[in-house]
Amino acid sequence: MARLKLFTATKCPKCPEAKRVVEEVAKDLNLEYEIVNIDEGDNLINALQYQIASTPSIVIDEQAEFIGVVPTKEELVQKLNK
Repeated sequence: MARLKLFTATKCPKCPEAKRVVEEVAKDLNLEYEIVNIDEGDNLINALQYQIASTPSIVIDEQAEFIGVVPTKEELVQKLNK
């Protein structure tokens, strides 16, 4: 089962839409997901370990797949099915 992780930032204008997409896809596919705000604690260091420098970013199974963009539900499902 794929694991999703969404990296967001407090002032990111695209992050609410990315959150909606991730939540809908995770619910539809019964997947676990995590939303990580890079403005809190050591989360920025965690994001940099994935070479993420902009938000929103989506990590699938420990691999950064979408960086700084909001995928459509279809694009996210396609990546999950690879």
